[in-house]
Amino acid sequence: MPAGRPGWATVFLVSGRSERGERRDARTSGGVRRAFGGLAVVARLLRGRRRARAAGALADPRGLVSVVIPTRDVDGYVDECLRSLLGQGYWRLDVLVVDDASSDGTKRRLQRWQRRDPRVRVFDVAFSDPNAARNHAIAHARGEYLTFLDGDDVLLAGAYRDLVASLARSGSDFAVGSYDRLVSRRRKPAAFWIDEAHARNLERTSLAEHPGIMVNAVQWTKLYRREFWDAAGMRFPEGGHFQDQVVSARAYARASAFDVLRRRTVSWRIRRDGTSMTQQVVLPRQIADRFATTFAVLEILRAEAGPRISLARLVQYLSNDIAIAAAQLPRMGAEAYDVLRDGLARLAPPFDLDEVWRDVPAESKVLYALILAGDERRARTYIEQGGLDLLRHSLLTSGGAAYVGLPFWNDPAAAVPLECFRAAPRELRAFADRFGGSPGVEETPMGGADATWSDDAAKPTRSEGSGV
Repeated sequence: MPAGRPGWATVFLVSGRSERGERRDARTSGGVRRAFGGLAVVARLLRGRRRARAAGALADPRGLVSVVIPTRDVDGYVDECLRSLLGQGYWRLDVLVVDDASSDGTKRRLQRWQRRDPRVRVFDVAFSDPNAARNHAIAHARGEYLTFLDGDDVLLAGAYRDLVASLARSGSDFAVGSYDRLVSRRRKPAAFWIDEAHARNLERTSLAEHPGIMVNAVQWTKLYRREFWDAAGMRFPEGGHFQDQVVSARAYARASAFDVLRRRTVSWRIRRDGTSMTQQVVLPRQIADRFATTFAVLEILRAEAGPRISLARLVQYLSNDIAIAAAQLPRMGAEAYDVLRDGLARLAPPFDLDEVWRDVPAESKVLYALILAGDERRARTYIEQGGLDLLRHSLLTSGGAAYVGLPFWNDPAAAVPLECFRAAPRELRAFADRFGGSPGVEETPMGGADATWSDDAAKPTRSEGSGV
């Protein structure tokens, strides 16, 4: 295909089999494939393929969804990804797959999909950068709508139908759906803050009305009007990791209105080998990229949405993304630890700034305090002693305030500020949910006691952060 010819958004589909073989695959495959519709998915795929051939794939951009997918060495996942995409009931798809120098069988699979389905076009590039690959595909996309997908993820049935329908009703600039996680062959909930941000459907909302939605910073949950994308000057920053968060910040800040869907639209695959870009958080370069992205996002929001919104995002970062990075301390070498500490020193305000820290979990605040004090030994001990397992510890009160009796609570030598132990609202909710109603607390003198709940208390799951 000529390099200059415009194209649909990138999607990765792989198949070298006949249509009869595809039906047989759907009948015999187990687990995830059956969970996403099996035969019904293949039936929709074949029906959409026939309609696209009859209608002329790119003849009319109205209602066309351009799907951009950068791929690199996803031979074991790309078939499932593309089946889930092309097997949508919404068949008007402009699929642009940009293969970025794959060294496995990905390229061969993509070429087979391109030959078989007029909705798929494949571009071969050598950027070694998924964001550069995305920008390359966007220049070739023709759809009225623009969206993104990763080559190892799975699109859930009806996703584009519902996103397009929402924008048709509201006239908003873009719509954002929720997501879950795909672990092996099982779907599991995303981090609880994602579900909270998508607790109800909203049309024509804004950051001023719903700042909590910023925790959904990934690109594969959003469907943009291409007209908005271009007018807002949207583009992926190239180089580094977590750059989709910069794009999301600009979109949220520059949109006149956006829609929030309660439903989940994508299953984000968590690879066992940890090779997914967003699962690699221990290397110094990646920790540095995380902080660089955080500072860039906060500056964008401060300039384009105002200090209140930027402050809300800072609280989200300290509560979620940075907390998850800090939790990886046991797996960090000296250089990665230094990068983490330096980043925290630049990002974290003084602990007496209540408008920030009152909403950040105590389990993270104590760890931050130890890292910022240069006390790496106690920081590692804190994690070893279950400091990040909230419900192993007691909820204490003193002077009408609630605190968590985390490790080093009763250790003056650790010199952790008392305010770091103050329970955040979401921790109080966690205690209430675990123990029923209003959680019982111990009244304790200042300085506290390191009592714990029973060992069989449920432990919170530390999951993905916003945009990771």
